Amino acid sequence: MGRRTSATPFEQFCARLERTCLGSVRTAPSNAHPEQAPQAWLKPVRLEDIAHARALCQEYRVALMLEGGELPAARTQATLWVSPQPAGATLSLVDSRTGVWRADAGCTVEQLKETGVFAGMNLPPELTVAQWFAWPETVSGGVLDSIRLVEQAEVLLADGTVEVLGPFGATAKAPLRSLTVQRLVPKLFELAGSEAALRCTQLVPWPACYRLDALIATAAHEPHLAQLLFGHQGRLGWVQALWLKRADAQSQVAREAPASEYDKELASHLDQELKHILDPLGVFGSNSKLKGLESAS
Repeated sequence: MGRRTSATPFEQFCARLERTCLGSVRTAPSNAHPEQAPQAWLKPVRLEDIAHARALCQEYRVALMLEGGELPAARTQATLWVSPQPAGATLSLVDSRTGVWRADAGCTVEQLKETGVFAGMNLPPELTVAQWFAWPETVSGGVLDSIRLVEQAEVLLADGTVEVLGPFGATAKAPLRSLTVQRLVPKLFELAGSEAALRCTQLVPWPACYRLDALIATAAHEPHLAQLLFGHQGRLGWVQALWLKRADAQSQVAREAPASEYDKELASHLDQELKHILDPLGVFGSNSKLKGLESAS
């Protein structure tokens, strides 16, 4: 009858994922794209599902990616696509005076339409707040106006730490709870104070993918850790909830200063350094220092 072939590392990963998660797990046919790394999809029904998935992704070097993004055509790292948690996603008014709402990551624009948070923005009703926060450039509406909507963010970091991030200045309401973030913050501010970052602040629009400029204090803006993750593309952490409010003031249209090739290199360097600080092992997508499971494994 022949010997039964042993399970590949990715098959072992999927089997353990199915055992530990209450949500559904789906895999792509093994012969669909044999030349590329395998993929799987998780539809969680609870936050514990995502926590289990993160731990397994770290152990097996599988990229945990927010569903809705795109991977390069040539994939070398196995990927688990995770949808925001739509089942039981809640929306609640936190402060009626300031109009701050707390929305679980799986809440949709449709659910928030009565809050006024996204007033004036042409957003697809089925878009989740997690996807809007990860890819703001894919929808209409000014990025500067959009980033002002973010008051706080509850984030699952690469090492499994869950932290609520928010303003990091005079209006900060609570200290950081985790030792992980307390250790990360000095490194983040050191990068924000680097010559490359200060050069990029002179360009409009901000040339880097990740909003390191959110940590650079100005007369009109204080450092904000949650806004640092605005436009993170699902590659810096997993957002579990957002505190949002309607922005009162509209930003002035600044004159654009096109980035040179040198500036683009600086911006790319900042993105790589920020990625390395927040996700050195590449849990939320591979980096140059980590090789994921290969399709032939």
